[in-house]
Amino acid sequence: MGVRKFSSEFRNIFRIGVCSTSDPATGTITAVFEDREDMVSGDLPVLTRGGGWARSNDIPEPGQEVACLFLANGISDGICLGAIDDDEDPPGTPDQRGVWFEDGSYAYYDRSTKRLIVKPAGGVMLDGDVTISGKLTVDGDVAHGGSVKIAGNLVVDGGITRGGEGI
Repeated sequence: MGVRKFSSEFRNIFRIGVCSTSDPATGTITAVFEDREDMVSGDLPVLTRGGGWARSNDIPEPGQEVACLFLANGISDGICLGAIDDDEDPPGTPDQRGVWFEDGSYAYYDRSTKRLIVKPAGGVMLDGDVTISGKLTVDGDVAHGGSVKIAGNLVVDGGITRGGEGI
């Protein structure tokens, strides 16, 4: 097989396109290929991270550039390998791995500081029991609805009020 024939066949199997539609419910996209006179693929399942007990629903959105792999019979049977990040200035640093969202929220691990950083735009909700085995530092108010049980000493640097009156 000549190099030109191999190159031509490979271009038909591996294609770069633009996500045309995205369906998170089915985990599929369609892609348009501008170099093929705007030919549109069939529904393509998206290759995602995880599997088994940990799954992801991270799929490309319309307008994002995507890499696709097809069977040699055309563009109807294939998979989307994922989005191609065209951002020249990716978020974070080389030591940070995480997720950055368009609203400014992010969650990442920084291997240089050995810290997990979470910054939500609209708050965090934990549904279930929470155990903290280290020191808890709170910069701000604490609100709770229920009883407080302290197994140890209570040290207060400031006043204590009950029903709006100082104790």
